[in-house]
Amino acid sequence: FPSLLALLTGLSDSQVRAFRHTSTLLAMKLMTGLVEVAVLVSVQLQTTQRQYDMEKSKRAHDRAFDRLEELQATISELQEKKEELSSMMNATLRGVFVHRYRDQLSDIRVACIEELGIWLKTNPEDFLNDGCLKYLGWTLHDKQSPVRLQCVRALQGLYQEKEFIGRLELFTSRFKERMLSMVLDKDPNVAVEVVNLLLLIQQKTEECLSEEECGHIYPLVYASHRGLASAAGVFLYNKLKNVISSVNQENGNAAFFQILISFHIQSEVVSLSLYPSV
Repeated sequence: FPSLLALLTGLSDSQVRAFRHTSTLLAMKLMTGLVEVAVLVSVQLQTTQRQYDMEKSKRAHDRAFDRLEELQATISELQEKKEELSSMMNATLRGVFVHRYRDQLSDIRVACIEELGIWLKTNPEDFLNDGCLKYLGWTLHDKQSPVRLQCVRALQGLYQEKEFIGRLELFTSRFKERMLSMVLDKDPNVAVEVVNLLLLIQQKTEECLSEEECGHIYPLVYASHRGLASAAGVFLYNKLKNVISSVNQENGNAAFFQILISFHIQSEVVSLSLYPSV
């Protein structure tokens, strides 16, 4: 297996695009397989360690020493496997991903970011850290919309997981401004997914988005692109619903529509003040 990884690492640096693309894709898929196996090995190691600790905690005359020796041998074997897997994953990450996520061919960049999103979600203990998240942050600035789109979708998968939010705090603070600016992305499909991502951030994080930051999204309910207007409408609906629930529990529907009508009137006033000829 190390020989196969070495071959793919060499080919991923080829000047021939077809070789570079195919070898990079294979290396990324193999890396995903390694990540899944590493998670299984970690679970097995934790389970075996607990069994060993339970057996060892028994009184001396109740311990099964043969069982202890067997468990200790299994722990040593699993630790060795874990270290070997870690070494291969590190070699693939540094030998292929770090160079190809910024490849001049957008298809290669998309493949790298797609698999990175899987690694982060599948094995957060090893990958959900600032060292790996930074690649998603940098890729938000990619010139090609398919790469930006894949990056946003990878982030959606992370923000959906409640237990990941704490680990995403630094990333959110560093790249929130960029994400807010992307609601006006030149590719409306990217803009739609960014609004959906910001809705997740609004719902899942403790700090949420400020009213000023939400102001980047509200006007999009009038966007000509139907998908973008719909996504912004969902965002606005959730925001208003939260406002109603926090202020007034009674007559929620009536209060909701009053605020919604007020929003529409204010939006028209702002529009007329900015575009008096309209």
